[in-house]
Amino acid sequence: MAALGLSLALVGSASPAPAAVTRAGSAAAAPQHVVLDCTGKAQLKPGTIALACADNGTGLTNLHWTSWTPQLASAYGTEWQNDCQPNCAQGHIHNYPVVATVWGSAAVQGHPGELRYTEATLSYPKGRPAVYVTNCTGKVVATHPVSQTLPLGA
Repeated sequence: MAALGLSLALVGSASPAPAAVTRAGSAAAAPQHVVLDCTGKAQLKPGTIALACADNGTGLTNLHWTSWTPQLASAYGTEWQNDCQPNCAQGHIHNYPVVATVWGSAAVQGHPGELRYTEATLSYPKGRPAVYVTNCTGKVVATHPVSQTLPLGA
């Protein structure tokens, strides 16, 4: 199975946060939360997000956003995953219903006033994709988790 390099991009919030008031009395804009996609471009509630930037072998599509706040954003949709059998070029795409939640916060370099989500938790209400891990004996085995949390790239 191809390794996943993750990087997403989301911008904004469902309802704007109240502006902070500075000592001079003027309103300062609340920071926007983003997640960067594979090219570094920010997206507002994207319908599709590539999770494996190198080969586009895994990602989320048909996303319907149910919340969008500075603390987290949640959506439901479909995860696609290439099984890479017999290899990734000849593999087959499998689809899994997914609930995705992005959360965490870090500054975005070069973009003052923007913060990025740093983690994604994917939950699988029905069929579950294979996740390959190395067990204690050193053998690579497939597991089928109910959910998984992944770091989001910068």
